[in-house]
Amino acid sequence: MSFRRPRISALSLLGFLALGLFAAGCGGAQTAPDGRCMLLTTNDSEAHFDGDRVELTPLVYRGTVARIAAVRRRLAAERKGGVLLLSAGDVLQGRYMERSDRDRSRAAREAWQIYEAAGYDLGTLGNHEFDAGPAVLKHALLGLSRYRMVVSNLANDSPTLDNSDGRLWDEIAVRDCGGIKVGFFGLLTPSTRTISQFGDTRFRDERDPVVPAAKAAVARLKQAGARLIVGLTHLGVDEDVALAGKLEGVDVLIGGHSHTLLKRWRRVGNTLVVQTGARFSHLGFLELVMGADGRLSPGDSRWHVEAVDDAMPEDPATVAAVAKLRDGYAREVVVGNRTQPWALVGWQRHLYGQRVARALWRFSAAHNSKGVGIDGAIINSGGLRSAQIYPPGPVTNLEIRAIHPFGNRPVVVDLDGETLRDVFEHACAGGRGGKVGDRIEVWGIRFRCDIHRPAVRYRLQDGRVVGVQSRGQRAVDIIVGDEPLRGDKRYRVATNDYLARGGSGFAQFARGERACLDGAAFEPAHCQGQATVAELVEAGVKDGSFDVEVPDR
Repeated sequence: MSFRRPRISALSLLGFLALGLFAAGCGGAQTAPDGRCMLLTTNDSEAHFDGDRVELTPLVYRGTVARIAAVRRRLAAERKGGVLLLSAGDVLQGRYMERSDRDRSRAAREAWQIYEAAGYDLGTLGNHEFDAGPAVLKHALLGLSRYRMVVSNLANDSPTLDNSDGRLWDEIAVRDCGGIKVGFFGLLTPSTRTISQFGDTRFRDERDPVVPAAKAAVARLKQAGARLIVGLTHLGVDEDVALAGKLEGVDVLIGGHSHTLLKRWRRVGNTLVVQTGARFSHLGFLELVMGADGRLSPGDSRWHVEAVDDAMPEDPATVAAVAKLRDGYAREVVVGNRTQPWALVGWQRHLYGQRVARALWRFSAAHNSKGVGIDGAIINSGGLRSAQIYPPGPVTNLEIRAIHPFGNRPVVVDLDGETLRDVFEHACAGGRGGKVGDRIEVWGIRFRCDIHRPAVRYRLQDGRVVGVQSRGQRAVDIIVGDEPLRGDKRYRVATNDYLARGGSGFAQFARGERACLDGAAFEPAHCQGQATVAELVEAGVKDGSFDVEVPDR
C-alpha cells in the first residue's frame, strides 16, 4: 500500500514551520511516537548539490541539497528521535569532483562533509565512490565523523582500504528510531570491479559478493537486537527485487544505481523495495510502523516521493556551505554556441556520442607525437553522464563537464584486426538493459550486432574475467574506413584511458600497444598532463566543428 501526500506550498510550509517552532518554544520538541520511524532517502546524487542552474548571469542555483537539509531539520524537530536521513550511494562524481587545483582527494572529502552538514545519518558506497581509486576514497572516508558508511560485502583487509580497525565504515549499524531498534546493512554492486577504479579492493566473497554477505549481516543484526532490518543497496532495482526473494527477515531494501524513481514500493514477500531517482530530483519518505506483533506493519507503513523544487524552503546553513564549496571550483562561463540540440536521450544519444568520437579522432590524428594516421575512434557510452536535451543556444564549460565528468584522456591503441573484432564482440554481448552494441560509440568505424548469433563467453575466476571460453560471432559487417575489417591487418584506434585500461570489461585493448599522445607507453597513471575529452569537446564548440552533422548510423 502506498499514497501520495498532498503538496505543501512554500508559504504553507513556512507557516507550519513557525507553528512547530512556537510549539517547541512552549513545550519543547515533540518526541516521535513509539513504533514509528521516518526514513528520508536519496540515491545517486552525483554531488549535484546545486540542482538546476536557474540563471547564468549572475549564477543562481536551486540549492537542492539545502532543501533536503531543511526537510530533515523540520521533521527532526517535529519528531525528535524518529527521523533518519539515508543515502544509497554514488556521491563522489560530477562537477564537484573537479576542483580548480585538481585536488580530487580534497573534493571527495568535502563532498561528503556537505552530506554530514546537511544531516545525513547513514549511507553506503556506490561504484562512483571508486572513480579516482581507493586511496582517494580512503581519504574521503577519514574526513567523516557523525555521518557513517555501512558496507557489509567488502573485505576489511584490502591493502588500501584497510578497515580492520573499523574507522572507514561499519559492517552493520543499529540506530534507535521512534523507539524501534532499526538495523542497517549495506551492499556495493559487484560491477564496481569493472566499471570503476576498484584497485586492490576485494569483496568478502569474490564468487558471490552479495547474497552471503547480506545473509551474514542480517544474522548479526538479529543478534544485536534489531527489530526492523533495512538494506542500503547500490545494486539496481531489478537486482534488489531478485535479492529480496533470496533473503529472510529483511523488511526494506533502499536502493540505488539504476536511477529508478519508484512512486510506489515494490513488495517481494515481506520485503519492501524503494528507490528515489537520482541527482536530488526527489526525496523519499518511508514511514515504518511497528505492529503489535513486533514486526513491520506494511498496511500502516507509508512510502511516497516528493519533487525537490521551489515548494521546499532551503536550509540557510547548507546554502552557505555549498556557496563556500563552490569557490574552489571553476566558474561557469559561456564557451560557444550550440547550433542544434544535444539530445542525450534515446537513440539520439548515439548522434552526440559520434560527435565526441569524431572530436577524439581528429585531435588524436593531429597531436600524436609519432604523426601516424588514426583509423577510427571508440569511446564508452557510459562516459556520457547526462540524460537530457540541451537546446540550441549558449554552451557553458560546466554543461560540457556535466556530460564528461571523468577527466578521461586520449590513448592510441595499435592492435590487429582479430583483436579489434573482439572489441566489437564484447560490445555485442549486451550493454545497459541488455542492449547489444550499446556500450560504445564510434567514428571511422561501422559495425552491427546480430543477436541471433552466439555471444562471446568468458571464463571467470572469483567473479573476474580470466579468459575467453568461446569467441563471439555477433559482430558483423565491420567496416574500418571504407574497407571491411581484416584479421591480419593492424589498426590504430583512438580511445580514452578508461577503455585502454580495460574499463567496462574491454580487456581486449590491453592486448594492443597502448600509448599516450606524447608517445609514452600507457599506464593507468600516465597521460595525466594531456587534454581531457571534455576539453576536446569544448575546443570543438569554440571552433564550430563539434556540431557539424554526423550520419545517422
